[in-house]
Amino acid sequence: MPGGSRYQQGNEILDQVLYLPSVTYPTLAANTSGTNTISVVGALPLDLLSWNMQAPPAHVFLENMYVSAAGVVTASWTTDSTGISTGSVALVLSICRAENANLGTSALPQALV
Repeated sequence: MPGGSRYQQGNEILDQVLYLPSVTYPTLAANTSGTNTISVVGALPLDLLSWNMQAPPAHVFLENMYVSAAGVVTASWTTDSTGISTGSVALVLSICRAENANLGTSALPQALV
């Protein structure tokens, strides 16, 4: 990490945590899924995303997130046996980027080295 005193190991060149105070989720019927996009400046395809919903609303689940284009994250939402109306939730989003990820998946290691 920048400013750290330990020698870097592995191929991670970016690990950033962001707070997104208002992420909108779509209206969904019971037991259905849907997607929407979120603008995240600086996100690039092949970035690895992890997330945590702050005070998650009842009956809605964030199933998956991926960078679909530069600066655009696609989120997949689903519901249980109760439908939901459009609303918003705060997210803590972690973005990790591997060295050479911009060269495509074939440039990434296939095993631990």
